[in-house]
Amino acid sequence: MNLNFRTKVAAPLEQVKQGFDRSLFLRLKPPLVQLVLERFDGCETGHEIHLRVGLPGALQTWVSKITSHKLERDYWSFVDEGSSLPFPLKNWRHHHIVKILPSGGSVILDEITYSCGSRILDLLLLGPLWFSFAGRASVYQRVFGRPKNSA
Repeated sequence: MNLNFRTKVAAPLEQVKQGFDRSLFLRLKPPLVQLVLERFDGCETGHEIHLRVGLPGALQTWVSKITSHKLERDYWSFVDEGSSLPFPLKNWRHHHIVKILPSGGSVILDEITYSCGSRILDLLLLGPLWFSFAGRASVYQRVFGRPKNSA
């Protein structure tokens, strides 16, 4: 399954890149989900993120590895892929992309691909995942500013 989100922010690319840190990761935690961040290396190839996630009393391990990153004049991106995932996830790939907008500011793209190994489970997880990631837009805009020309 695929989920794609797009959020315009006022900050320039370099400021957004610098802001993708441990503090932002914790602020992006969805409501109703307990999250314990055990390790956050950063957003470059070879870095890892280790966490315990789930409902209170039912935390599961999630380990993601940054498998690629790239910085160009007009965009920055990195990919995290799950190497140890909570049930029911079998595969997880999250491509983070930040592009410079011609009108100023940046756009943050979250492109997620996941699989539970079952179409039924994929569909059951679609709603909760969509809700979790849709909430990131307000966090991104609080941290990096809302563009003046955004509707």
